[in-house]
Amino acid sequence: MSDPGGPQARVTTRLLEPHEHRAALDLFRDSHHQPPATDADWSVLRDSLEPSGVRGAFSGGRLVGMHQSVLGDVVVPGGARVPVVLHHRFAVRSGHTRRGVGTSLMTAALRSAQAPLAMLRASEGGIYGRFGFAVGTRGRDLVIDRHRARLSPHVPASHHTCASSPRELVQRLPQLYEETRGRSGTVSRPPWYEALYGYELACAGLFGRVIVHRGPTGEDGFARYVVRRVAAETAAARVVLQVDDMHYRSSQAWAGLWRALLGVELVDEVRVRLRPLDEPVEWLFTDPRVCRTSAVHDETWLRLTDVGSALRARHFGGCDSVVIGVEDALLPTNSGCYHVSGEEVGGTRASAQISGPVAAWSAAYLGVVKPSALAAAGALRVHEPRALEAADRLFATGSEPWSGTFI
Repeated sequence: MSDPGGPQARVTTRLLEPHEHRAALDLFRDSHHQPPATDADWSVLRDSLEPSGVRGAFSGGRLVGMHQSVLGDVVVPGGARVPVVLHHRFAVRSGHTRRGVGTSLMTAALRSAQAPLAMLRASEGGIYGRFGFAVGTRGRDLVIDRHRARLSPHVPASHHTCASSPRELVQRLPQLYEETRGRSGTVSRPPWYEALYGYELACAGLFGRVIVHRGPTGEDGFARYVVRRVAAETAAARVVLQVDDMHYRSSQAWAGLWRALLGVELVDEVRVRLRPLDEPVEWLFTDPRVCRTSAVHDETWLRLTDVGSALRARHFGGCDSVVIGVEDALLPTNSGCYHVSGEEVGGTRASAQISGPVAAWSAAYLGVVKPSALAAAGALRVHEPRALEAADRLFATGSEPWSGTFI
């Protein structure tokens, strides 16, 4: 969406009635340079606009902005699944940007939050920090030269894998996804997620395939992919296998899925989008150079909407303790000091040893960045230097947070 900042306009916001949803969707599509939804489009997309989560902004009686959210849950450090509001489809009508429309929408949505956490994917990185969001998960894009790729002898032998079309698996994939979801940052998928995924493939003229891995205890992993031709300026077009969705419960399932993907014939490259930063794909191959990182991106952005509840929900490691200060102008009930330790978390009247805005603590929450790194960048203020090492140990996680769902 366009930058929603700027002077406040006379804007009112409210939840939209179902009969207003199509107009809101068309506003969103227009902001992304897409035509209005056809009747065929609407027959698929209407279910993804839930009545309790579509908010509109009005100026002079005209719909000038829309925002959508859905309640789900996210895995946090320690393995708990914590309620989260997933924000998406956020747009302001052309000609009404920089007039406070987006600010009014997001402020209303956050102040009516039904969960201690909020997440979104940012179309522009400079927008959401002002609302207290910060990068919560990251991912990297990989390119594998299939003609040169050879799996190392130490890669675990795979069990049975089968390739099916998404239509054959649409009933099983949601449950399989839930069973393989364990990494911090992974989120629940709304019931309309599969239909929307298939619709977007069809709009792009692509045909999806699914590989399912079956281990000793049953189905324990899957990968979704499409195959397409990519034009090149100085060479013949390359056939690319694009992996958009891969989840698994074990290293055996992960290795088995990769064996199956590399075994697809008539393919020049395998490309995977936004994989976990610590996923050791290069170490699968006899020559690690056949796998290169083409880009590293922020993936999801996170905000603590109820700081106390969010802190109590996650695990903190070690035997240290620290008092952190949180500043939150948008949700002032969050502002204050919190005692954090591996045994207990709660509000306190003690003075903060480290303090900063809610966006900084949102960045540290899942473990994508250490408090010491935030302090070095000036995002956190350190009042007792010895507390910084304790905070690093408390907020440390065993793996990189990652979502893997395009909310």
